[in-house]
Amino acid sequence: MKKKGFTLIELLVVIAIIAMLLAILMPALGKVKKMAERLVCGTNLKGMANALNVYAYDYRDEFPVAGGGGDDMWSIKTAGWDTPSKNWNGDDNLSVAASLFMLVREADVGVKSFVCKSSNQRAFVNHTQHDMTELWDFGGNGDQQEERPSAYVSYSYQIPYDVEGRNYPADGTSAPGNAIMADRNPWYDDTMSRAGASAEEFLEYVNIIFWADPDTAERWQVQVGNSAAHDREGQNVLFGDGHVSFEKRPDVATRYDNIYTVKYYGGTANSDEARRMGTEKYQVTSNPGGAFSISGEDSMLVNDVVSKD
Repeated sequence: MKKKGFTLIELLVVIAIIAMLLAILMPALGKVKKMAERLVCGTNLKGMANALNVYAYDYRDEFPVAGGGGDDMWSIKTAGWDTPSKNWNGDDNLSVAASLFMLVREADVGVKSFVCKSSNQRAFVNHTQHDMTELWDFGGNGDQQEERPSAYVSYSYQIPYDVEGRNYPADGTSAPGNAIMADRNPWYDDTMSRAGASAEEFLEYVNIIFWADPDTAERWQVQVGNSAAHDREGQNVLFGDGHVSFEKRPDVATRYDNIYTVKYYGGTANSDEARRMGTEKYQVTSNPGGAFSISGEDSMLVNDVVSKD
């Protein structure tokens, strides 16, 4: 008696059906994966909100500002980051990540919480002889890009340092609609090919966000102002009231303020357009200079960049 089994034709049909099912399911699975990464990224920021509140409770409603303020300048790395007995002199060069690292020191936040899986950053590994809570930043003594703080933090933070005499760091009293943290600022992101654009070019790109016709514009023209981490579809944003949401546009803070630009402060300073677009004062260069907040309602979220030097 012959044993029953699949014929070659039947086997090929089964394989073809499986291949068709995979072709149908793979895009859906890829989308689910992206949504899961987006959710984890947002959960990280929610954890940051809790940590910021813990920190603020201990420091009179202040959020972390490394060095204690003064005339500290924004730099791509923090000198003496691995010196536990570092003597802050009020005139230091500090990375934005150094301020966020205060949450590691003071609020028991793990370094993995600073990494979004959709980004190209990775968790910081402590190779020093000191405990993590004795350090002051996510690395920074070396000249290699992978040794700089920008390699270990996937989020932007309200500019913590004094720039051109202006200083409006976020704190526990910030307006509920202000943006405190978010995915990395696209104009201070080394993954963006236009990171070296001039201020005029930057303003032109920001204009596109609001005036491009969605029916005829290319995808990048509509989404150019969004963070790169989530395929420019939007960004996770932590607001002053502690909630986190995924926003498809960057003009989502107080009175339509663009969370990634300096609010225009000329004759039309209070118009929606001025808040949504920002100003050419924002310098898009390989160095941090030019980014500051105009007022307590101007969210200006920045992150450290990889210098071109």
